[in-house]
Amino acid sequence: MDVIGSIPVGPTNGKCRGAYAPRHYYLGMDFDQPPVPRALSDEELKEVLDRAKAEGGGVLAAMQILEAQAQLRETDKSELRAWQSRNSSEEEEATVLDEQLSQHEPHTEPEIYVEPEIMLEPEVLVEPEIIPEPVLSFEPVEPLVEVVVPTKRGAKDPSSSQFWVWLTISGSLLPLGIALWLRSLGLTFGQSLTAASLGMFVSAGVVAVGAIAGKRSSLPTLVLSRAAFGVLGNLAPAVMLVLSRLFWALILVILGYLLIAQGLTSTSGVLAAAVPVSPIAIGILIAVVAASVALASFGGRRLFWAQRISGVLGVVTAVTIAGTRLVAHGAAGTLNQDGSWLRALGASVVIFAVFGLAWSSASADYASGLPVNVRGWKVAAWALLSMGAVPVALTWFALVAFGDLTSDDFAGSFNVVVSGTDFGLVGILTQISLFCTLLTTLAMSLRSSSMSFESVQLKLKPAIASPVIAAIAVALAIIGLARLGSAGFWFNLHGYSLVLAVPVAAWSGIFVSDVLIRRIAYHEVSLSRSYGFYKALNLTNALGWVIAVVLGWGLLKSDLVEFQWLGYLSNYASNSLFWSVSNFGIVIAFALGLLLPVAGGIPRIKKQEVEVLQIEARRNDLKDVLGVID
Repeated sequence: MDVIGSIPVGPTNGKCRGAYAPRHYYLGMDFDQPPVPRALSDEELKEVLDRAKAEGGGVLAAMQILEAQAQLRETDKSELRAWQSRNSSEEEEATVLDEQLSQHEPHTEPEIYVEPEIMLEPEVLVEPEIIPEPVLSFEPVEPLVEVVVPTKRGAKDPSSSQFWVWLTISGSLLPLGIALWLRSLGLTFGQSLTAASLGMFVSAGVVAVGAIAGKRSSLPTLVLSRAAFGVLGNLAPAVMLVLSRLFWALILVILGYLLIAQGLTSTSGVLAAAVPVSPIAIGILIAVVAASVALASFGGRRLFWAQRISGVLGVVTAVTIAGTRLVAHGAAGTLNQDGSWLRALGASVVIFAVFGLAWSSASADYASGLPVNVRGWKVAAWALLSMGAVPVALTWFALVAFGDLTSDDFAGSFNVVVSGTDFGLVGILTQISLFCTLLTTLAMSLRSSSMSFESVQLKLKPAIASPVIAAIAVALAIIGLARLGSAGFWFNLHGYSLVLAVPVAAWSGIFVSDVLIRRIAYHEVSLSRSYGFYKALNLTNALGWVIAVVLGWGLLKSDLVEFQWLGYLSNYASNSLFWSVSNFGIVIAFALGLLLPVAGGIPRIKKQEVEVLQIEARRNDLKDVLGVID
């Protein structure tokens, strides 16, 4: 029986059929009879392919079998044409000889005619090339081959859709809250704007690169990162990032409760020291969360329009609040503030952690509707405009309007914005905008969290996972607020967000660098097979991620009791104040992650891409064989 590797190609039937035929077979052919096909029939080929799949050979084995059989079929066609041409030539010579004999004078006696031996020039037999066992080589593929992405068959969203996707977050009241927080730190106008711009544009860059990865495949972000870490090596980072996704879903639920409780109670605002647990507020919160779960489960165009509406409403509300304040009180002054650039640097890192790293692990999830052939720079440009330019502009406007509302009590300034008490009817618009932003953002978080489960081998549909996540988040929010109070919640939010930001920053750096090095779409089958192109483990990136996390936590300080063990490396540094204020451990983790694929991953990535292009080239050559390759 003939084989390719360990895969049988065809039965032994005395006809020397299959991938290989001995040399003497071609020399001993009977040219008086039509040549016997050496390629398998369609039925036999289908049987062999089914056997290859059953033995776990996968796509690569099937492609090798199909390629060998396609070449054999071409050889069979060539031999058949040669045989037909030879027979045709003999018939023509016999016809010419008959015509010449018919012109001779007749004889009285029959003459026995002995046909002279026709001396034909010896025919040069073109021996078909013996096909060796296919061996993958890694030479550059000359023709331009488009990688087929099965999950992208119906993708048709324009690149501008990325602007509306992220406008929900950037076009909300979040930039106004960030502006007030920066001024409450005692920073000058220039320091505040610099910190906001730096944190927001770096955040936008991370999200933009993730969107480019999303247009190369419709799989979740944390599944795409298997290309960088390996199918099994991705598990450790994925677990940490799934926890981060769940953490931010919980934060959104708690924020929703605080906003609802503020409207129902006489507390001084969402930052009050204590917010009573109200049954009415809990009921409203459950209704809002249920609406978010429904929106997350439906997804698609419904979620896209919700993002567009809440984003536009958020921008209009933020501009209205800041404009009304500016008209009533004029531009804010900063004459009595000296500020600190070190504190500004620390603030920019916090903004990066809250604004960018909170969504970096979901950045590709909302680019799945983009076709593969859309320009990557267009996708990145729209994401940068939405996540970078828009929030920076709103922050600048808020700094001009609210810059004089600075004190150690940040609550007073923030509650003025949230409640809108200074502006009458503007407060109603503010509450509607906050409700729409909360509803849509929570739906996005729930959908991304449910999709991220696939990266840890838990394949749950959003319609199942989203309600479970939401129920857990509501329960934890109520228990947490009852024990900590509002002030304790904000204190713990700052501490936990920075601790979780370190592993997310290290992962983001590796993922961003890996995506920027790649130039073609992902081979989706290999993202779910440990024996595929991306292998089971990329030791460099996986080990580098662990080292980056250890360094980041070692250089990060925290005021929370449970995280007093952090900063174990900064204790040996000469300038302990710098590490305690700047939060630079997050930056170190992100920078080290960026360098790892550049330092040791470029040859590996290029080799993977050559392998993928070779497979896709074969797919194109064999797409008509049995309709197996589409």
